[in-house]
Amino acid sequence: MPSVSVMFKPSSSLCNMRCRYCFYHSLAEWRELPFRGMMSEATLDIALTKIFGYADGAPVSLSFQGGEPLLAGKEFFRRAAQLVAERNIRRSPVFVGVQTNGTLIDEEWCDIFVENGWLVGLSLDGDEEANRYRVFADGSPAFGRTLEAARLMQRRGVNFNVLCVVTKQVAQNIERIYEFFKSGKFRFLQFIPVLKPLNGNVDDPSMYLDGEVYGSYLRRLFDLYKADMMRGEYTSVRQLDNFVALANFRRAEQCGMNGGCSQQFVIEGDGAVYPCDFYCLDEYCLGNVNEDDFDRIASNPIAVRFVGESREYPDKCKRCRWFMMCRGGCKRERVDLDKCAAYDSFFAYAVPHMRRMS
Repeated sequence: MPSVSVMFKPSSSLCNMRCRYCFYHSLAEWRELPFRGMMSEATLDIALTKIFGYADGAPVSLSFQGGEPLLAGKEFFRRAAQLVAERNIRRSPVFVGVQTNGTLIDEEWCDIFVENGWLVGLSLDGDEEANRYRVFADGSPAFGRTLEAARLMQRRGVNFNVLCVVTKQVAQNIERIYEFFKSGKFRFLQFIPVLKPLNGNVDDPSMYLDGEVYGSYLRRLFDLYKADMMRGEYTSVRQLDNFVALANFRRAEQCGMNGGCSQQFVIEGDGAVYPCDFYCLDEYCLGNVNEDDFDRIASNPIAVRFVGESREYPDKCKRCRWFMMCRGGCKRERVDLDKCAAYDSFFAYAVPHMRRMS
């Protein structure tokens, strides 16, 4: 059995923020039931029991996302830690991550993260100007509260990465954004291209990327990354770390970078299961963990077809000299942005350097 990857959405689509580019908010509105309810401890227990039974000793990766997952409360997460230990009777190696906007984090949350060895992904788009799209439900900016949470986690020894959504503004100012992160001693960075709503209803076209902007951003970010590496001041940029691995004939660890979707499961608050965070729509529902075993969920024709479709490439991909670097890219991102021209110029520029990196 290969490793098993499961994402929990304990608060479903509920969030205390209204980020203007949030793909999950628009996605949930497409469903017959937009809010799937808060996850009960009973559903969590059933899910973990079935996950570890399905894994049968293979590695298990668990993540908690949202919405804002911390809205489920501290007792829910303490119980989650307890259940992970109790239900892992076949001793699977376990990794647990929590992705949060950080606005609810206090010292008690830090204790929960540190005591259980969990990795936190903190959403922060750079400096105050770059975070213009990250606002509370009343429209007020969340930057100050998120930065305060980052400083608290640094003081309390929480293991965390920064997750930065690459809007057009971030891409055009990547040198300033990168320096902001470095000056704040944030050395583990994930840059994630902004996604348009699947329904195509775009409120502010100015925040989204085009191929030219994306290509320029990649080249400039790589220059910063390479310069730091050469100075012995390495800053991890997840996408670039994975491109270096691919350039040196190793597998990427990031989802969507090895030539298709991997099998994973997303569990909403009511126990409904989906094959991907980007496709938690009614037509992709694989079943419900309260009723179905993971063998049945994994073999659902929708799940099989979903993964299979991600490995279908147009002829231009098969002929492309950079196919072994791009490998078709993330299935969801293909819908949103044609990266071909950007990748052609970026790989021609960066791959010779990447092959000298370890």
